[in-house]
Amino acid sequence: MARSADAASAASAYGPNDLARRPDREDPADHRHPFERDYDRLVHTSAFRRLQGTTGVVAPGESEHFRTRLTHTLEVAQLARRLGHRLGASPDVCEAAAIMHDVGHAPFGHVGEHALRDAIDAVAVRWGLDPDAVGGYEGNAQTFRLVTSRLTGHSDLPGLNLTRATLDAALKYPWARGEVSRAKWCFYPTEAEEAARVRDGVPPERRWQRSVEAQVMDWADDVAYAVHDIEDFAQDGAIPLALLAQSASARERVAAQLVARRERRGKLADTVEGGGVADGGAAEGAAEGTDAIGRFPYEAPRYTADDLAAAFAELFGDPEGPFAGFRTLTGEYDGSLEYRRALRRMRTMLIGDLLEAVRPAEPDAPFVRHRNDLVIPLRARLVDDVLRDLLWLFVIEHPRMATYQHGQRRVVTDLYELHVAAVEDGDVAIFPRDLQPELAPLVGSTQDAGDRVRVLRLVADHVGGLTDDGAARLHRRLTGHVPHAFADWQ
Repeated sequence: MARSADAASAASAYGPNDLARRPDREDPADHRHPFERDYDRLVHTSAFRRLQGTTGVVAPGESEHFRTRLTHTLEVAQLARRLGHRLGASPDVCEAAAIMHDVGHAPFGHVGEHALRDAIDAVAVRWGLDPDAVGGYEGNAQTFRLVTSRLTGHSDLPGLNLTRATLDAALKYPWARGEVSRAKWCFYPTEAEEAARVRDGVPPERRWQRSVEAQVMDWADDVAYAVHDIEDFAQDGAIPLALLAQSASARERVAAQLVARRERRGKLADTVEGGGVADGGAAEGAAEGTDAIGRFPYEAPRYTADDLAAAFAELFGDPEGPFAGFRTLTGEYDGSLEYRRALRRMRTMLIGDLLEAVRPAEPDAPFVRHRNDLVIPLRARLVDDVLRDLLWLFVIEHPRMATYQHGQRRVVTDLYELHVAAVEDGDVAIFPRDLQPELAPLVGSTQDAGDRVRVLRLVADHVGGLTDDGAARLHRRLTGHVPHAFADWQ
């Protein structure tokens, strides 16, 4: 039976095309709804379990305060289910999309992802291949590859054989590298045919636009990331929430730094027609004051330096706002009940406000997966951006983090290059046994471009599928920094 009557009701709005699998070999006696089967299959994969050992912002185990990528994923899933239910989408599809949204992330998170991308591109050029034809490395694209072709399902086909609706909900950026953007994409050329199958039936005018469930998952991810990382690093003492809540001068200094950072990146508008948010103009308008998150080409909402500074001041200075609980505290996190209550109040208010802000672009229109866009009021987007920018200012751009990430990039780059060199040398013994049968026929393949692409993708599957600790240990072994042999095997 469905987990709730609401889930069952929402699921009834989905047609046979949404429920279709490749092929449909389901047990007719299975009592679960097809979307529930999708969720169950994802939760029981090794790729999902691996997330417990993968960096969110810092490595797992660095402090009891920090979320891992696994705990982040579970929280995104809860928020996506909650938001999907409110908007009329299937909570099961939204939750399943959230469960799988990070399974393709490389060790060390985005740092490892970018290092792998650069390493693959460099080898592709050296081998005379077009990097776009190889597909580089992108966490979302790797997720799609895993669930459609690499993970083991119950059928004789590769992949988990998920429904079309669930797979489509995972496509945050439903295009290949270079088709629309070189920054984000959701499938490699090796999975282009499967992506076309999943997107079959999408109206031509919405070719590059994401489904409602993908929009729900994306915003749930943004909210969880922004709010929970602030909470984690406040407990670690890196972000001075009490000082920001109590001191107007501190808020002014930090606001100036946030503005300067966005200006350096070209992320602020000089003016906004009709007045900025701070003047009460753009935030009230329909087009200027909302962010349509399903639309592509995506245009980030425009706001000025004054809008950003005003949003920051209001967020931390409001005596009834989410940070009001920090106004009477002295110092930073001390584990006291008062401080924990302030954190809980902050988390609850921010998540509630940011989720409730989302609404359909056409509230009275019937629910159709590929015709309904969600919009976010500009004030909510500003709050989300302020929280993200605080994390960058106090944590990610800190010199300690920069040196930490430099070493992580080195580990991932070395691992990729060492494994490619092993294939070039005709030695696949350093690869896991499940990959050796696939790689062995490709050793010495120097003329066939398709074989070369396969090699680069299989090496990326191996390196990208390691945990943080697994990558570090394997790097030490391959570079001769561990004297032990078999007993120390990973």
